[in-house]
Amino acid sequence: MRLSEERYDNPAYRDIKKSIDTAKEEGREEGVAKEKLATAKRLLGMGLTQEQVAKCTGLSIKEIEKLI
Repeated sequence: MRLSEERYDNPAYRDIKKSIDTAKEEGREEGVAKEKLATAKRLLGMGLTQEQVAKCTGLSIKEIEKLI
């Protein structure tokens, strides 16, 4: 068995790798959410209605109302 194969067989390594992968995914999701809010603010600033902004961003009306 090669060293790289041994690493994947090690439960501690798998746990750490899973934690890192999860953290990366959560970070990506946070970034997408922040960008949606920033886009919503810009669209509201351009005079779009809350309904239009919701349709463009996928945010709920309640989420958009919090930005006003």
